[in-house]
Amino acid sequence: MIKVLSWRFQSSPRSLSSALAELFLFALQLRYMALTWSGRRKALYTSVGGVLAFMVLIFVYTSLFTAPPLCTDGKQNGTEQGIDCGGGCSLVCEGVARPPVVLWARSFEQAPQTYTAAAYIQNNNVGSGARQVVYTFQLYDSENKLVVDRTGSVDLPPVSVIPVIEPGINVGNRVVSRTLFSFSSQPAWVRTGALPKLSVSEQQLASDGSRLSATIANDGFVDARTTVAAVLFDNDGVARAASKSTVVVPARGTLPVVFTWSPTPGVVRAEISVLPL
Repeated sequence: MIKVLSWRFQSSPRSLSSALAELFLFALQLRYMALTWSGRRKALYTSVGGVLAFMVLIFVYTSLFTAPPLCTDGKQNGTEQGIDCGGGCSLVCEGVARPPVVLWARSFEQAPQTYTAAAYIQNNNVGSGARQVVYTFQLYDSENKLVVDRTGSVDLPPVSVIPVIEPGINVGNRVVSRTLFSFSSQPAWVRTGALPKLSVSEQQLASDGSRLSATIANDGFVDARTTVAAVLFDNDGVARAASKSTVVVPARGTLPVVFTWSPTPGVVRAEISVLPL
C-alpha cells in the first residue's frame, strides 16, 4: 500500500496539499484498523455522541436565534413597538394607548334608600377595547362626606362613548349630592376585529320619562350578546335616569327592549347605547 501511494504521488500531477490529505486519510485508516474491537466500539459511540451533540446545538441555535417573532415570547422583535405590543400584535403599547376620559358621573334615586350611579366614558383608542377594567363610584352627601363607594369591573368595547351604570346602591338614610367615578386599574387596550352589526330603531320615550322602548336589530350571521344601556336627559343635557340590560340579539333578527323608571319630570330625550360583549 505504501509503495502504491508513493507511485501515485510521483506519477500524478497533484498538488502537495492533495497528497498530504490523502496521506492523512490513509493514516486514519491504519489507525482504525489497528484499534481493538473495544476501541472501535468506543470510537463509534464517541462519533454518535458527537453527532447528537451537534444536532442539539443546531436545535438550540435555530430556536433562540432564527425562530419567528411571536407576540407572546416576552421580548421586542419583528415589527413590535414594545415587548409583545404594537406592530403585528393586537396589544396596544402603554406609551401609545390613551387613557379613558370621564365625561360626567351622576347618581339617581332609584327607590327609597337606593341609588343608581352612571358615568359616560370616552374611549380615545380607535378600534381598540379593554376587558375587566376595575372602577369605583364614590357617592358624597351635601357636606362632601362619603356616603358609600361601589367597586366593579367593566369591559370597554371599541366604541367612542361607553356608559357605565351601577344600579342598586344602598345609601341608608343619606342623600347623595355628588358622584365621582375613577378607574382603579390600568386598561390593557387590544385591537379588535369587526364588531357585530347592531342598530337601534323604533325608539319611543314616554312624556313623563317613565318608559323607553326600542328595537335592536342584528344584521350579522351569529347571535350577538350585548349590553343595552339607556340614559335619560333633560333640556339642559343633564342626565336624570339610567338603566342597563344584557341581552342576546338573534342572528339576522330583532329584539324589543323596554326600560322603566318612576316618572321623571323634565326628561326630553333618551340615548340608547349598544355595547357588544
